Amino acid sequence: MSTATPAYRKIPGGGFSWKGHGRLWLAEDHLLEVTSILVLEQYRRFFFQEARAFVVQRTNLRLIWGWILGGAGAVLGLVAGSALWVALANSTEDWHIAFYFAAGPFGVGALFFLTLWVINLLLGPTCRCHLLTSTGWHALSAPTRMGPAGRAQAQIVSIIQTAQGPAPTPEAAVTP
Repeated sequence: MSTATPAYRKIPGGGFSWKGHGRLWLAEDHLLEVTSILVLEQYRRFFFQEARAFVVQRTNLRLIWGWILGGAGAVLGLVAGSALWVALANSTEDWHIAFYFAAGPFGVGALFFLTLWVINLLLGPTCRCHLLTSTGWHALSAPTRMGPAGRAQAQIVSIIQTAQGPAPTPEAAVTP
């Protein structure tokens, strides 16, 4: 007799962290976190009966990456523009062609970093998700943006509430 493998549904919104690329998957009775780096995968399973809270905390990582990517794009753009200006200003000299060749890679680099900067801005605010279980707090590697995290939180909390039953009312806690 073989045991049935659980059917998993992927929760939208992955995330990149120092641990790798993370995804969350839902099964009937647990949440599975899959973190992968190249060919290595790490799995963590959290059962809904043991879950106490799912917390989404906003972070400033989007701002930090915005400054890094925007700054790198601006510096490379200034270098490319300066090289192009020197080449155009000295077009009668023989050596001006070298500045055209220098402006090209710096311009491509500026375009690359500024494209990443725009993508970072369009993805929205960053966040960190934590799951509280009976064993303690667990930082999850996904989702890392507020939009998908809010949708995941609503989905996971409703499943946890269904698995654990309704919360006790204050009247039920008082014994006559």
